[in-house]
Amino acid sequence: MKGLVLDTLVAGRRAFRLPPVSLSALPGTKVALLGPNGGGKTTLLKTVAGLIPARGGSAAVDGRDIPSARPADRAALVAFLPPPGEVEAAFPAEHVVALGRLSRRAWPADLTREDREAASAALDALGIEALARRRFDRLSSGQRQLVLVARTLVQDARICLLDEPSATLDPAHRARVFGAIDRLAARGAVVLYSTHEPGEARRADTCVTVGEEVRVGPPADLLTPERLARLYRAELSSCPTCGRVG
Repeated sequence: MKGLVLDTLVAGRRAFRLPPVSLSALPGTKVALLGPNGGGKTTLLKTVAGLIPARGGSAAVDGRDIPSARPADRAALVAFLPPPGEVEAAFPAEHVVALGRLSRRAWPADLTREDREAASAALDALGIEALARRRFDRLSSGQRQLVLVARTLVQDARICLLDEPSATLDPAHRARVFGAIDRLAARGAVVLYSTHEPGEARRADTCVTVGEEVRVGPPADLLTPERLARLYRAELSSCPTCGRVG
């Protein structure tokens, strides 16, 4: 089957383990991942990306097993946006972005003019072209997040796994990021992104909620006030306009 297939995938670390997750997402599908802090969202995304070993089941892209793929081949299959604060680099932002293209080639490899042009276009799409020559480690947390989103864009992978892509961002840049997510899906990528905002999750075609149990289904079914209250173990109110809860 084309797209992303999780077959009873079990993600976990040390004594923590999520229930099995089964999901089939065709090319062009947007999938939102929700759950409480510490509920396993990052662990699940890293397991799908092949960065940590699965405790059971499998994850495949277009019928190819992700963990067993060679690094350069895996980079063509899966792009991973780490959670905020996990990446440090003491070189220009445009180089951080261009590394998304180098990851698909055998090392050692040099940046080409095409790499730099792709990086520039990705920065421009997110409205941060002015950051290109600035050192990544001297940017604000929100600026770093946008640069790493741009790196994901240029990798041009079949599956894009984004760990809280809008965290630390102002409303204008959050809108640009979700515009980029829409464009990734439009060109045939499966985009799986985690979020704490029901309004952002409602933009997806499918939702996955993780916690004491795993549920997969349409946003309309999983994002009701009652289900969200059970998921977060709290009574939540939402803004009727943006869907943010608090």
